[in-house]
Amino acid sequence: MIFSSVLYLFFIGLFNTLTTHTLLSRKKSIVFCINTFVLTTIFIYIINIYAEKYIHNPVIIEYVLYLISCLYLAYIHIVFKESISKKIFAMFSIWMFSTICLVISIKIAELYSGINDIRYNLKYIYIFRECFQILLLSTNYFFISSPYKKVLSKVSNKTIGFMSLYPVFAFLLLINNYTTSIDGLKSLNFTWNMLLLLVFIILGYVFVFTGISSASRIISMQYNIEKLEWISRSDPLTGLYNRRYIMEKIESEFISTKKNAKKFSLILADIDFFKKINDTFGHDCGDHVLKVVSKSLKDAVREQDFVSRWGGEEFLILLPETEIEGARILVERIKRIIEEQIIEYNGVQVSTTMTFGVTESQDYGMIEDIIKKADNALYEGKSQGRSCIILA
Repeated sequence: MIFSSVLYLFFIGLFNTLTTHTLLSRKKSIVFCINTFVLTTIFIYIINIYAEKYIHNPVIIEYVLYLISCLYLAYIHIVFKESISKKIFAMFSIWMFSTICLVISIKIAELYSGINDIRYNLKYIYIFRECFQILLLSTNYFFISSPYKKVLSKVSNKTIGFMSLYPVFAFLLLINNYTTSIDGLKSLNFTWNMLLLLVFIILGYVFVFTGISSASRIISMQYNIEKLEWISRSDPLTGLYNRRYIMEKIESEFISTKKNAKKFSLILADIDFFKKINDTFGHDCGDHVLKVVSKSLKDAVREQDFVSRWGGEEFLILLPETEIEGARILVERIKRIIEEQIIEYNGVQVSTTMTFGVTESQDYGMIEDIIKKADNALYEGKSQGRSCIILA
């Protein structure tokens, strides 16, 4: 009988662990998981043996066994990717429903045998509970796993941390009623009270998870809105700001300049002989060069600066609150970075240079006048042989 009890507890621990695997994302190999689970389980059983040997109060033993089982949290923490708050939420949710399976199994076993003696019904309780655990595992695997993971991935750790208090308290409330009232399960009144408690816990958990799901949908909507905003203002190939958005920023900076009398600078840059790159190595290589150069430009500027793809192989950089001398220093550094950079694509090494036209805001009546001045400087640089900086 002791062997069957140990085997039963092993399978319950196994089913709960497998259920956890359906709800969380594994970061370790299957072999590592098996070895860690076996070692954790053996360690827990050894402690259980000593607890039963030295503690003679059955109610206290029940609490101790549940407390020792918390060592599975160490396994969960090592094996899965999610944050500790999400792991706690998943673990206590599973244990809560596992304990519900136990309470229901006890009553079904009594109804099946017709005898109100838990010790006599142990083998039936074991069978029914393991059937419920398999049903719980299957339900999670086929129906709950995917949406559960999506919800967890979108909700912040702080939110899950607060929400995890419910399954923890619900689990403690459940085992408290079960362990302290094991004899009371024979009473009809207690049975109804226990059923009401189960309904309360299950509904509460459903409400909590629904709240988490709603929060995740709100977060998802905010993310989608931000994503759409980014798409509307960025260039799809390079990821830089597009022409429409940079014009809005220049206009905003132009208005700000008139108010605080602080100048800003514009840089128009062009990749030299870009058509030759496309003709020699293909357009895919040309696109790769654009991406690499774009990243170099973005990495070179300050956080408050704006880099945009102006069109084709041309880029426009807006430097707020920067006079032309500061812009010149930056452009010299960018020019050196581009010249020293070797771009590799499918075994081909491509080197390139850039020509720059630089200007600063003056008392122009229109934004187009500033951009035109930078464009003229760029054109002058091209006519002088390219790979140079022209200040307007």
